[in-house]
Amino acid sequence: MPITDRDRQRLNESMPVANDVKLGDIIKALQEGESGGTSVTSAQITDATAVGKSVLTATDAAAARTAIGAGTSNLALGTTASTAAAGNHTHTIANVTGLQTALDGKLTATKAATQANSTATDIAGLVTDFNALLAKLKAAGIMA
Repeated sequence: MPITDRDRQRLNESMPVANDVKLGDIIKALQEGESGGTSVTSAQITDATAVGKSVLTATDAAAARTAIGAGTSNLALGTTASTAAAGNHTHTIANVTGLQTALDGKLTATKAATQANSTATDIAGLVTDFNALLAKLKAAGIMA
């Protein structure tokens, strides 16, 4: 039920802040407006992008996905060059070109020259043995 002019005046005078903003006038104007409210169309939203407006006006979820470029996937699972592998697929070494050769070229125990266990009995002997080990590791390309 709309407020009367008397109610409007009482609201305006009920407290200083209500009087400052004329609360009664605002409420009465809202009630007397078209259906008590107004509509805003997506075209009236000035800071919305075209994509945003398309999402607002989409008729269903599929149209909203299309508006943002999500759509639905046409990805096909399979084993050919034009399909995607399933999430549970595996590879053997033979499936990866050159993998076995690359692995064979990695460090093995035979890459570095044999280094005898140290028999040093003093610091100078340990330094000599350690430097010999470093030289062999560098020669094998294991360290720079």
